[in-house]
Amino acid sequence: MSYTSKNLNTITILLTILIFICLYVLNCKIIVFSINIFNSCFNTVYSTVIPIEKEDETIKKISENIEAEENENVKITKVLNFQQENKTQRDVINENKNNKWRIQIHKIGLDVHIKEGTSQDILLTAVGHFIETSNWNGNVGLAAHNRGYKCNFFEKIKTLKLGDEITYCSPNGKRIYKVIVNKVILDTDWSYLYETNDNRITLITCEENRPEYRRCVQAVQVAEYLE
Repeated sequence: MSYTSKNLNTITILLTILIFICLYVLNCKIIVFSINIFNSCFNTVYSTVIPIEKEDETIKKISENIEAEENENVKITKVLNFQQENKTQRDVINENKNNKWRIQIHKIGLDVHIKEGTSQDILLTAVGHFIETSNWNGNVGLAAHNRGYKCNFFEKIKTLKLGDEITYCSPNGKRIYKVIVNKVILDTDWSYLYETNDNRITLITCEENRPEYRRCVQAVQVAEYLE
């Protein structure tokens, strides 16, 4: 088969067109493939970044909630402290009215609970019991403030006279004592808290504007009512 020059030119043109078509199709596939790869990468990055951002937002919200709760707790604590610091002597007595361990002195309107120990914390809220002394038989030693504090339970014991009655209540029962001593003693004199063979009660408090002295009231038992 022989080809003329015209036929060769036609074949050449057709081949050229075919080559261009192939190249076009190939380029389109490459572009589509590239786009698919790009989309896949983008989706991967997006799916990774967005949760991280959401996690950051969640952590931020949790932190804000925790901070808000802490602030609220601080406010509540301050309110409770303020209420505690501003409780009156009557409030403290009412809160402990069911406490069976008590001292009562009707002449000076005293009816208050007793707690173990004579530390500052104890004396701010109760009459304190000297732990070195007995809490029933023998000599019962008690202490309290008389001025300058929210609770000054022994404020008026200096007005007690010989023969005035003091009632001491405990889980063991109730005893009535009569005052035999009301005097000022040195703050180094602890002899009135020594053990005794009879049943006594000894009240100790500060002496106004005289830090080197103490007020001491002591009474002996005259009656007993057992539980």
